[in-house]
Amino acid sequence: MRRRPPSIVTELIVMTIAVALVAGGLEGYLRVTTQERSKLYEGIETVPEIADTYYKHLFLEKYAARGAFGGTGYDPQLGWDCQAMASRIRGSRKADPGPAGTFRVIALGDGFTQGIEAGEQEHFPHYLEEILRGRGPAEVFNMGVGSYGIDQMLLKYERHGQALRPDVVVLGIFPHDYDRTRLSFYSYAKPVFRPGGATGPYTLENVPVPPPREVCASLKQSLGDPGSYAWVFVKNRFRKLLATLPGGGGYFEETDRLVEYLLERLKGDLDRTGTKLLIVCIPGGSAFENAETLSRAGSEPRAARLRALYKRLEIPCVDLLEAFPAKHSATTVYREFYIHRPDGSIGHFTPRGNAETAKIIAGALRDRGMMQGGDRTIVRNAVEKRTGL
Repeated sequence: MRRRPPSIVTELIVMTIAVALVAGGLEGYLRVTTQERSKLYEGIETVPEIADTYYKHLFLEKYAARGAFGGTGYDPQLGWDCQAMASRIRGSRKADPGPAGTFRVIALGDGFTQGIEAGEQEHFPHYLEEILRGRGPAEVFNMGVGSYGIDQMLLKYERHGQALRPDVVVLGIFPHDYDRTRLSFYSYAKPVFRPGGATGPYTLENVPVPPPREVCASLKQSLGDPGSYAWVFVKNRFRKLLATLPGGGGYFEETDRLVEYLLERLKGDLDRTGTKLLIVCIPGGSAFENAETLSRAGSEPRAARLRALYKRLEIPCVDLLEAFPAKHSATTVYREFYIHRPDGSIGHFTPRGNAETAKIIAGALRDRGMMQGGDRTIVRNAVEKRTGL
């Protein structure tokens, strides 16, 4: 006697049970292994809303562990800043323009520029100042701040750097700065540029940034219990997949437009005062681990898109991905130019990495004629008299 094939109802029941078992297993696994809720949202930079949620959870977890707002100081206009209640510059120096004839440079950027894992006289802006002083009076103000996006770099210059009337602005950009620019929360709550507005293509929102205690109270209430860990995990990764597909979320196209707007705005501000702009492309240390990683780093999407933007905007750029290996083996760069932490991760520049970066920047300034006074100084002085800047 032939057995009758299972009915559609039976097949649906079996499939439902199988899905439930898989979902239940994933739920149990995630609840056991994911002690910190931030892990459910980790690694999804291409969906800003999810990345924001990840960094909010991460901040709450760190805040609870430390019991204080760590790192740099809270700032209502920038989110956080180095020397937030004083000079806005790394070190003890005052934010005052030097005497007439002094060649002045402002270094903007993230933790690589600030020199987060370097000593007080071991960050590349300090080494650059020593090199420049070999040709005459010079000062380099280190205004880099760890975890900054390109948006915060621009805002810091507009609020605190412009008054120093620099001859050159050196802008150090790490590929992750590209993602940070879209976020409203990273190390802490931050300003964010949203598309649309009465005065231009973007409107600055979330300013003033609320203070830490207020943010913590708000986050504890708004984040709450995510419910099903499995559902959150699967949904987030599906949204990440959609965002990176051609014609999907448009993440890279939207971020390109914002970064281009910010760089054009900075370049326009500098052109009006006769100030030169040099961008330094800063790769991560893992790029130099071997020949394969070095080759892949050259085509990494964020770095490649940033280089294309610099070229389109005709902004001079020095790329350390090319400059480091031009004089040193990739092995030397990997082992000696970057911090290797006890947990196996690779951090910021070592003192040697910072010193080599300073030499490369000084060479680029010299080769591009940015260290010369002459017409540039005359233009800047004329603009200052006309505008009162």
